[in-house]
Amino acid sequence: MARLTLLSPTPPDLSAFGVRSLQASLKAAGHDVRLVLFPGSIGLLQEDGSYVYRYPERIVAQALTLAADSDLVGVSFFTSYFDRAVQLTRAVKERLGLPVVWGGIHATVRPAEGLSHADYVCRGEGETALAALLANLAAGRPADAIPGIWTRRGDAIVDNGLAPLVADLDALPFFDFTGVDQFVHAPEAGAIVPLSAEVLARALPRVPFRNGRLLRVYRTMTDRGCPHGCAYCNVPTVKELFRGGPVPYFRNRGVPHVMAELREIIARYPFIEGVQLFDDTFFSRKMDWLEAFAAAYKKDVGLPLFCQASPTTLDAAKLDLLIDAGLCYVEMGIQTGSPAMRKRFRRPESDERVLAGARLLHERRGRLLPPDYHVIIDSPWERAEDKLDTVRLLARLPKPYGLAIASLLYFPETELYRQAKAEGRIHDEETEIYRRPFYIPPRRDYPSFLLYLLTFQHIPGALYRALLSPRAITFFTRTNPTWLYKLAYPAGEACRLVAKGVAALAGGDIGRITGYFRRLLRRDPVAAGRKG
Repeated sequence: MARLTLLSPTPPDLSAFGVRSLQASLKAAGHDVRLVLFPGSIGLLQEDGSYVYRYPERIVAQALTLAADSDLVGVSFFTSYFDRAVQLTRAVKERLGLPVVWGGIHATVRPAEGLSHADYVCRGEGETALAALLANLAAGRPADAIPGIWTRRGDAIVDNGLAPLVADLDALPFFDFTGVDQFVHAPEAGAIVPLSAEVLARALPRVPFRNGRLLRVYRTMTDRGCPHGCAYCNVPTVKELFRGGPVPYFRNRGVPHVMAELREIIARYPFIEGVQLFDDTFFSRKMDWLEAFAAAYKKDVGLPLFCQASPTTLDAAKLDLLIDAGLCYVEMGIQTGSPAMRKRFRRPESDERVLAGARLLHERRGRLLPPDYHVIIDSPWERAEDKLDTVRLLARLPKPYGLAIASLLYFPETELYRQAKAEGRIHDEETEIYRRPFYIPPRRDYPSFLLYLLTFQHIPGALYRALLSPRAITFFTRTNPTWLYKLAYPAGEACRLVAKGVAALAGGDIGRITGYFRRLLRRDPVAAGRKG
């Protein structure tokens, strides 16, 4: 039996699906696996890439103490957590002298880069590959011929291809939320602490519900992959690596497996008040699967359900079926209203399809909470008219709704990354990609200002139509009063904050207010791209 310590810089919600699946699978294979999560935002990243995240020395020292008796240390991370992953890796290698394996989607698309920091890189899904690596290390056998495990032989990179895809997701154990051999960096305590039920209860995301309430939700995924091929997303990049293989990249779990997980987690943690499905497009499921899921969910769980959709997968029959089972909220990716940008993004839906999806959600208001729509801005190929196309489309959507605004990132090896690289738009990848924020406030020009105004629910329609008139567009484009936009953004956010505070006081939700101040004290704000 080998001992593995997994170190994972992760977003604040502690979902960490990849490493939780690895821990569960490797435990089932007989290995001793310890998980240390480092939740943190990327809210301090700067547009110029000047900010570098680093953990305090006392936290690194604690992590090294937990990893000291390991045979192997794994570091799994997403691109925007690169600096933190490098810091942990260097500390392990320099102070403990232990071998390190990198994993996660960034390592999968950049294996050679990974080997400039780590001894091994797991390329692909790690359940089988890491088990083989641990077995070889424990037995003293060579570890340079395992499918999916890249390493070096001298100065040469040993390319062992891709780790095989798991053909049957139901054969995997559930994401490990037991708290056993699990630890978490708790910034409020200034230490790494055991991941107890109390710590998990504080960390689980709280999402808006009816009457201003916030519900503590459990996040899970019922699939791997995505049916779409968006040019800005790294999922199609990985999907392309496995094209033509014996197992399709887009797979989903069976309903009994999903329901068994939910029953177990709710029995273990009765403070869970809702379930949020983090599948990119839950509505892509076939109708018979959704019928079985809806019946079982309504009978066995019955908690408020939150999920994501795309305009091409959302339809009335599926929506009504899930609402009857407990669905209360849908967020949907729109990304752009520009035909030119849709073509570049590989988003095939038309304005009419987007509007039809929005109307389906609006017609069920009362049963559904106001939706959030995702939009991508700050593309170098986006002209002022493209931005205005997006604003015009969003202005036609029925209110109320929120916006989840993201600034375009060139995730490594995506189609847009390759285009930008070919056009000479990328010069220093660490500063321009790894350290670039997800969200840059839209305050540079008039279309961005109009987009920001749409995040407020009560802008009079007549006023907004006037601001969208050709005369207003011409005037503000010519004068471009950036000082006004820069003042309007903090003023608008202050008004939004006051309104939320008043609503929390009126509802007696003091925890929401104290939680806000606790986040302020941590000095690591959540990337603030969701407005509404």
